[in-house]
Amino acid sequence: MLPRIDVTALNLIKPEVDVSLVQIEGALSTFVEDNANNTPLAESVEQMEQVYGALRLVDIPGAAELAEVLFALLRQVNELQEKTPDIYYSALGSGMMVLGRYLEYVQIKAVNLPQLLIPSINEARAALGVAPLGEGYFLDVPYLPDNNIVEPLAIDHAQAIVLAKRIRLMYQIGTINLLKDQAQPVHFRLMRRALERATQLCTGKPLALLWWVGEAALEAFSQGVELNPARKQLLAQLEQQLKLLVLPQGVSQPVEMTVLANSLAVVGLGETGAKVEEVQRAFDLTSSCISQTQLKIQSNTMFGPGGSVIKTVATVLKDEITNIKEILDVIARGSRNNDDNDEENSYESVAASILKASQTLIMLSLNDVATAMRQQSIIVSKWTEIPSENALNTLFDVLLQADNSVATLDREMTPGAQTVINNTRISLHQLDEARSFLVQETRNGLSLIKRSVLSYIESNGEDPMHLSNIPTTLQSSSGGLEFLGVPRGAVILRTTVAFVEAWVENKKMPNMTIIENFADVIACVDYFLESLEVNKPISENVFDIAEDALAELGYPVPKQQAA
Repeated sequence: MLPRIDVTALNLIKPEVDVSLVQIEGALSTFVEDNANNTPLAESVEQMEQVYGALRLVDIPGAAELAEVLFALLRQVNELQEKTPDIYYSALGSGMMVLGRYLEYVQIKAVNLPQLLIPSINEARAALGVAPLGEGYFLDVPYLPDNNIVEPLAIDHAQAIVLAKRIRLMYQIGTINLLKDQAQPVHFRLMRRALERATQLCTGKPLALLWWVGEAALEAFSQGVELNPARKQLLAQLEQQLKLLVLPQGVSQPVEMTVLANSLAVVGLGETGAKVEEVQRAFDLTSSCISQTQLKIQSNTMFGPGGSVIKTVATVLKDEITNIKEILDVIARGSRNNDDNDEENSYESVAASILKASQTLIMLSLNDVATAMRQQSIIVSKWTEIPSENALNTLFDVLLQADNSVATLDREMTPGAQTVINNTRISLHQLDEARSFLVQETRNGLSLIKRSVLSYIESNGEDPMHLSNIPTTLQSSSGGLEFLGVPRGAVILRTTVAFVEAWVENKKMPNMTIIENFADVIACVDYFLESLEVNKPISENVFDIAEDALAELGYPVPKQQAA
């Protein structure tokens, strides 16, 4: 399962970050074309620093790391001016593109996978002449398992030194072939056997843990984890650690945590193997890492069509499919046939529109529904008279399938959108419209409550009639939240009803602290609904404030319901 995060803070800053990235790219392009025009470039350095600072504040570590190195690159370009090497421009261009796409990915998926950014970060670091980040840079090692992993070897110090030299030689033979891309299964076995003996040699010592994890990393490589340049570097790092074993106090050396983290990152990518699974369980890597297959899928998702492209295409397709359905509806009612000399509404034009839509669906990788649409275009092109009801129903079913497929894809590119539907005969677009209407009406109800309370305050509490409709409105708004799938908000409003009823019955003007607490409840729920209205859902943590306010009023929300 992908590690999910709260993207509320990101939703707030992302529009400004997007604008800044566009402006920085424009300034860089202007400078490349005309080195004398460097004012926008200097301004872009400040903008990237602000982007970096904002991403640190919202705790998106991978994005912040990439923004920081891009900031350093921009600062160098500003200092070097026309002497800037081309490698700087290449790293900046690709880095800013990746940064923008990653932020969109995090916002949409509500997941944080900073390892997706390591190649881009390292490209920028290479341009600056800085050492690359390791695979495990963003990995928090949860804990260190017991060092007594295997039975120790019954040997003395002198024998241990001889064995350490032999172990290192075994490992080197395998590593040399791997680094030359000449690796055979025998080389992996040789290296694994070397680390297995190193684990025995160091049992009871911190280093035993490193060799144990390193052996699992080698197993992951032998089972198909890609051996890229960064991971080849890990093999060299392990060899350097083996070198320590020949020292007088070699087995007692501390673990190099960077090498351990890099090894664990590789193990986390593994999908099979007894040692891999053993280490993954010991370090609980399944909750912090994803497999190589999953990583590739997420990388393809991140670099696939952007959200803006998807939404534009989805809108065009929606309009096209709606137009087709309208023409077919006219045909189905028998008020038009193919003899009307209306080329735009002819069967041929409908068939052409369906075929065009199918081609667009293929571009969006919606292959199954695209095939169904293409088949229907062939059928419609052969119509010469009003088709049977069964033929029309079949076509309408395919069009609804296409419409819902596009709507689902659009929802997947919308942060927090619900993509599950139980009834495939329902139009998702119509469902979205109904949902949008319900959100708006529920917010209207809360606005009415705010106005009623304000009128009550302006009357100095002498006209309690202003409060009379608030309980009913709260109940109605609560029902709206239930339909919207926000039960926690619904319970909060239902709990608030009891407070308002007691308020009305008391017939006294409460102090401002009480009124402010009540206002906080309504404001929090309204704030959450507003996020739904603009398709940028925030965390339900905002309800914590509402529940605290109700508790202050003496009406705590039942915990079993609030959860």
